[in-house]
Amino acid sequence: MKKESLSEQDRALFSQEMGDVIPLNTEQKVLIKSRQQHINQNYRRQAAEKAENDAWAPLSLVLRKQLHADDWLSFKREGIQQGVFKNLRLGKYALEATLNLQQQTPAQARDELIRFIDDCEHNNLRSLLIVFGRGRNGCQLKSYLNQWLVDLEKVQVFHTAMKHHGGSAAVYVLLRKSEAKRQQNRERHAARLGHIL
Repeated sequence: MKKESLSEQDRALFSQEMGDVIPLNTEQKVLIKSRQQHINQNYRRQAAEKAENDAWAPLSLVLRKQLHADDWLSFKREGIQQGVFKNLRLGKYALEATLNLQQQTPAQARDELIRFIDDCEHNNLRSLLIVFGRGRNGCQLKSYLNQWLVDLEKVQVFHTAMKHHGGSAAVYVLLRKSEAKRQQNRERHAARLGHIL
């Protein structure tokens, strides 16, 4: 195929038509890119804020398993000593805080649980009792708690309470140690062993 060259007349016509066209400014291309970067940064910042605000998002109101009234609650994270679990199960830890969820809807109970766990963690309280009650509503709350407490990484161990603390209508919960509590334990054990930290 033979290439045709433009005649002088075609070139003049093309120049006349294109005379008022302004070339694209390369700075605008950079601005568009930086604007896109800015949008991406805003999106990432908003996503991070949302993730922080949704730290409790795993606490779903979609019930995965309905428990029966006589079912026991029992859970221990990997790495937790058997002695710790046994002491909690037998009610040997002094209860530092109690939450009563009786007669609450699942949504109310979830919100109360979130506030309670946050407050306990903020105040370095670890050994907790949560009372959910008996009957149909208590059984429903027990089922939700069994799901929620496993989903909360702050919870290390939980078990159905002893009879004198509510039995099958309540649950003992042990939260993970705060860094301050861990440091206190290290110092206490070092002092007991005669070491200086």
